[in-house]
Amino acid sequence: AVDYPGAWTLEEQRARARLRARLEPVVEITQHKGDSECRPDAPGVLGEVDELCGFEKFETLSFETTGHPDPAPCYDGPLADWVPHFGPDCLSRRSYVRYALIEGLAEEDRLGVNPFKFGVVASTDTHNGLAGGVRERDYPGHLGLGDDALTERAVYDGDVAGNASNNPGGLVGAWAEENSRDAIFAALRRREVFGTSGPRIRVRFFGGRSLPGDLCASPDMIARAYAEGVPMGGDLPGGGEGSPNFLVVGMRDPGTADAPGGLLQRLQIVKGWTDEEGGIHQRVFDVAGSPPGLAAVDGSTCTPTGPGHDFLCAVWRDPDFDPSRRAVYYARVLENPSCRYTWWQCLQAAPGERPAACDDARVPKFLQERSWSSPIWYAPLA
Repeated sequence: AVDYPGAWTLEEQRARARLRARLEPVVEITQHKGDSECRPDAPGVLGEVDELCGFEKFETLSFETTGHPDPAPCYDGPLADWVPHFGPDCLSRRSYVRYALIEGLAEEDRLGVNPFKFGVVASTDTHNGLAGGVRERDYPGHLGLGDDALTERAVYDGDVAGNASNNPGGLVGAWAEENSRDAIFAALRRREVFGTSGPRIRVRFFGGRSLPGDLCASPDMIARAYAEGVPMGGDLPGGGEGSPNFLVVGMRDPGTADAPGGLLQRLQIVKGWTDEEGGIHQRVFDVAGSPPGLAAVDGSTCTPTGPGHDFLCAVWRDPDFDPSRRAVYYARVLENPSCRYTWWQCLQAAPGERPAACDDARVPKFLQERSWSSPIWYAPLA
């Protein structure tokens, strides 16, 4: 919530916003209770509908099964952070990372401080003691011994919303100088981190004023990007001529011999900004890869079909850049479609022995795994 309980003056609110920014450098974009990047029907969001925002929405099934298919807006007045909400009966765009990032731009216009300047991480957060246990094909459930029998696994449970709406969770990646505690925590602090929906899909994201267009073919691509731009989690310098440009790189999860990783489909850059009236705007740009629909998955075997990519790279310039308005950018890397864990479990049973939940249209059979970079922010010169 955009709320500062007990801080009534602008200076008090600035101090509170600075404190929040210091104590909350990152935000969790996905975990076993669902994805919180964005939502296709988020209230009050202007611009094109992003259908990919429907990914792993735990709350959607909860809304349906608790009798709130069309939830009302959440309370958003004074002390909104303190007002309890019992049950999944309301919807706020600020429950989603993308729109909180954009709200932060509006607060920075108002206060001079952005309280929602988050880097992006992801986690599993399951209760089964399996660190990094995120493979869809053998996910054992999220409640440890509570999922120890076939008939108790998520897809077979009658409570579809409380079970099949869960997922294996995600992972966090950190671009650190070395694999040490200090270096990894420093990467978290400077927001040079990314989240994935499970697979080890790596993403790099840099922004600058004059990143060379040939960076993707350069053998020292990353060194040049650091030298001539800023990495994810950073701020673009204001001023200068023309619009900023960005380097985005996606690398597939190689997987293992018995479970190879999926091929990549495309790279996207997501842009958010506000208008003079405080309206929330979004736009998603495809910057590299293949269009949707070329790759698929065989539902009878979960075998992937169609073309894909091991590595994708692009240098992209914002065609709609307005030097007078704040903006936030982040990258999203999409894998080709693959089977969701619920369908992997259904395939373990003979067709005639599968429970009704396997045919429940509310439970997806397939998904597109992905990763998200931390953002890069632009602010005009004062």
